[in-house]
Amino acid sequence: MSINQYQRKEINLRSGEMCEAMVLVGAIYTRCWKSPVEVHHLLTRARGGHILDHVNEDYHLIHLCRQHHLDSDGGDAYLGNLLIDGYVTWDKRRGCAVYKGTDLYLLAKYGEVNVRV
Repeated sequence: MSINQYQRKEINLRSGEMCEAMVLVGAIYTRCWKSPVEVHHLLTRARGGHILDHVNEDYHLIHLCRQHHLDSDGGDAYLGNLLIDGYVTWDKRRGCAVYKGTDLYLLAKYGEVNVRV
């Protein structure tokens, strides 16, 4: 499943359709601001990003320029905030997404303690 038009619109509004990666310029971090951009899953599809896509969540989606998208693979991507740790599963019994990891937003919205019965 790919992202839907609602999610794409929200990402475009937030990013201005420019790269959201943070880069160090001198002693200050700033956004990359390059264009064109590609949609990147901070929580990879393999670790449940596709489930968040399915429930219309856009928090885990950002725009990255081609170079930063290439850099978003591997261990350094966690240090650069280009990946979120943990994973999302689908609880069939309750009919909802469940997140396990350290991201505060995802824990608050999809953590096991917040699962609706």
